[in-house]
Amino acid sequence: MLGNITVTESLDFAAELKLPRSVSRMVKSKTVNDIIKLLGLQKCANNLVETISGGEKKRLSIGLELISNPRILFFDEPTSGLDIIAAMQVIAHLKELALSGKCVICVIHQPSSSILQMFDDLIVLSEGKCIYKGPLDEMVSTFKSSGFECPNYYNRADFALEVASLKHEGNLLTLVEKAREEYKPAAIVNELNESENDAMLIAAGANNHCDSDIEAGSGYSGGSDRQYPVSQWSQFVTLTKRTTLCTFRDMQLMKMRILAHLCVGLLIGVVFWEVGNDGSKVLSNASCLFFFLIFVFFANAMPLVMTFPLETAVFIRERMNNWYSLGAYFFSKLVADFPFLILGPTLFLASSYYMTSQPMELHRVVMLWTICILTAWVAQLTGLLAGSSLPLELSVFCVPCSVIPMLVFCGFFVRFREMFDFLVPFTYVGYFRYSFEGSMQAIYGFNRTNIPCEKYCYFGKVSKFLESFDMEENTYAMDVGGLVVWVVAMHVALYASLAFRLKRNQ
Repeated sequence: MLGNITVTESLDFAAELKLPRSVSRMVKSKTVNDIIKLLGLQKCANNLVETISGGEKKRLSIGLELISNPRILFFDEPTSGLDIIAAMQVIAHLKELALSGKCVICVIHQPSSSILQMFDDLIVLSEGKCIYKGPLDEMVSTFKSSGFECPNYYNRADFALEVASLKHEGNLLTLVEKAREEYKPAAIVNELNESENDAMLIAAGANNHCDSDIEAGSGYSGGSDRQYPVSQWSQFVTLTKRTTLCTFRDMQLMKMRILAHLCVGLLIGVVFWEVGNDGSKVLSNASCLFFFLIFVFFANAMPLVMTFPLETAVFIRERMNNWYSLGAYFFSKLVADFPFLILGPTLFLASSYYMTSQPMELHRVVMLWTICILTAWVAQLTGLLAGSSLPLELSVFCVPCSVIPMLVFCGFFVRFREMFDFLVPFTYVGYFRYSFEGSMQAIYGFNRTNIPCEKYCYFGKVSKFLESFDMEENTYAMDVGGLVVWVVAMHVALYASLAFRLKRNQ
């Protein structure tokens, strides 16, 4: 779940996405309040999700699905990772749901006797075979008739799991046959519809896997003909609000990003003090512009590499539960992150541009700012793509490694004329070539006058300086176009990556 919004806000956003627009805001608010009361979340209703306990998170995850008032609820190990008290609270609330007219099914391992007592019906599996299916109170007698006798004052759950794990002597085949005789094709779905107010427990033994003894339909359709409670536009607006709120609430990351852009801007300004207006320091100024781009890239790529995998997990869960479409999430993420994409490079240039004495001409400032924004945009998409398609440990390694070829072919370290002929075409592929060349054009192109120099300066003539980097004058439009092509290509790759993750998790 998203940790930077409160319990109530989580339920409110779920209501906006899962309830049709015909439902009034008052009814949605009442539904949220009723769920909070039903699940005992009043004390933490205004707390951030990241600060609540494990049991409360379990109950909140249940509440998110209760928004649409489903008749059947299937929980996979709802007590895992909880202490006995928290587990009791979760199961007690599930029992209340069952008593309210819903069919509640749980897969659970090693329940205590008090937790087991809350269930009405039981299915026990052993090595993929159903060995018992029926009322909880009849389990011990059924096992006894097949030679498995439960000791007095023994936890029935432990006894059932020991039988399923083949730790007791008896005729297990008899149990399997009895369960198979009672089974009727398509009976489970019919029983679920007819057994409301019941809670069913599926207890699994060691090394289990499902087989034909248990059949069920998921209700999920992986096709493109999904029907959503609200329109795509409403999904987009709601998701944009939620993503923006989460980003603003993550104050630690936001402060660090802002502080980093300001501090590094000041550091570069001090190190490259007034190199932009000195003809004897033009090579140092080229290094200064190159460092501008390097910092802007990594400052916008790496934070998303670290944070986006968690958001991807939330997206997959909600999308598989039919909350919203891939397109609505994709565009909301881009729009919500765009203000921060603008803010960082702007703060960075505001301090470093003046301190390094770059030409104080508005069109040049705008040109360099545009290159930095486009570079940050490519960086942001690189971080999102890595975070959505790779594990965290691998993405942290792969993003810096993927930048190395881009830097080698950008024209700063090795001039294009010094490369082998067969390598020159690769220089037109890397986005750092267009970033570096575009920044050089912004500062030195478009008929800039010769740079002042106290003594003789070999690169006092601007055209000669650009020529030393194998750059023609006034190619800024081509550089911007190259970055725009990269931005579009990265958007397509990110969308495809998210679609692939969804298909893989079907």
